[in-house]
Amino acid sequence: MVMRFKIGFVLFLLFCLAGSMQAASKIAVTTKVKGKAEIRRSTNTGYKQLKPGTVLENGDRLRTGMSGFIAIIFIDDKSALKIKGDTEIEITGKRTATSIAKKINMSEGTLRAQVSEQRKGDFIVQTPTSVASVKGTDFWLISDPFSGDQLFGIDGVISFTNIFSGISIDILAGNTGNSAPDGSINSETTNMNSIPEDPDESEEGGVSELRIEFQDASGETKTLLIRYQ
Repeated sequence: MVMRFKIGFVLFLLFCLAGSMQAASKIAVTTKVKGKAEIRRSTNTGYKQLKPGTVLENGDRLRTGMSGFIAIIFIDDKSALKIKGDTEIEITGKRTATSIAKKINMSEGTLRAQVSEQRKGDFIVQTPTSVASVKGTDFWLISDPFSGDQLFGIDGVISFTNIFSGISIDILAGNTGNSAPDGSINSETTNMNSIPEDPDESEEGGVSELRIEFQDASGETKTLLIRYQ
């Protein structure tokens, strides 16, 4: 069964699907995939090419090649991640009755997190050097396991903690946090030219399609075709 919708705000429809997916403990959906972008399921040992519309589960790992790009959305609250090239992450989510406590374990690379309002500690990005904890905000994070992390505050406030020293600072919009493996951490005014480019913002408008397979209450597999701008 294929259902067709043409909407300007695809996130709303994905949010409505959360009830159908909850029984299977699904936590997110890929909305865009470009270039080399791979997934390794928590139950598998190998990676395979990722596709748009893939429903993500707790413990799935994603990685991109040099020109790869992945955009995902969490089905409980429409929080989003944009994952750029040469990035590897693991997505985990602990469900409650109404929400998902999300943790992104980031080995290296570049990502953008656009986070809806959360309870304290319900959205965390952890790298080998730092932990970023947010309640509702927008930021870029560049992580290198050898040189450390740069966090660019776009909106809201991010609690940024260096794992080695335990020191935490708040990163505000317009500021950049720097956290290093030697335990140092600081904040400075952002050089706007250093903020990573968002592939979504550089694209021209147009109609896109997204196919999502899911099971209804009777166990029947259905495909949802979403056309959106």
